[in-house]
Amino acid sequence: MKSSVNPPPRSPVGLVRLTLLILFVVALVSVPFMVFGESLAEPFLASQGQRGAGLTLAAIVLLAADSVAPVPATLVIMSLAAKAGFVAGFVGGTLGMTAGVVFAAWFGRFAVGRIAPRFMPDAELERLRSALQTRLGWTLACLRSVPVLAETSVIVAAAAGVPLRRIVALTLLPNGVVSVIYAVAASESFATASVAFLGTVLASGVVWMWVRVAGRPRSQ
Repeated sequence: MKSSVNPPPRSPVGLVRLTLLILFVVALVSVPFMVFGESLAEPFLASQGQRGAGLTLAAIVLLAADSVAPVPATLVIMSLAAKAGFVAGFVGGTLGMTAGVVFAAWFGRFAVGRIAPRFMPDAELERLRSALQTRLGWTLACLRSVPVLAETSVIVAAAAGVPLRRIVALTLLPNGVVSVIYAVAASESFATASVAFLGTVLASGVVWMWVRVAGRPRSQ
């Protein structure tokens, strides 16, 4: 019979430090949207005309920069699939989102990771790393379709010391699933994009709540 020892509850000071770190990362991710809006992605895609290869490469570049640039992944993938077909939307979306994870994780490890000790001491960062490992896969997967939080979750995990290879491995399949959904719903219509986006976010929220409930210890 296996036994597990749960770590003691985080102190109020530790919770404040963790909250400040997360808010700091959210601010870093949100500032480009606040400054530039979402007006940069569509002109870049439009400049490629109807060329499938050019559109796919442009979408990959945009999605790779998603963590530091105002790129609406939903609209990029759906626009790509509408113009170049489902396969282009799926492949370009998956590769682009995965490249975005790599860049966000690199940024988290080497930029935010150096700043993180100013928010939390090494012991708290080690505790955060251990806590993240518990539901890391589900957390990253369920947040892949949520703007800002998708990038924030990857950056925080990398800053806490979770290996890049593990982060990429855990997000590859979810990236593919999100890309399939948006490519199937391919349309340049804002209404269609909104329905696909809200449906994906809602489904992610339901799965996350189920994981949270299923993971609670049952009273005997």
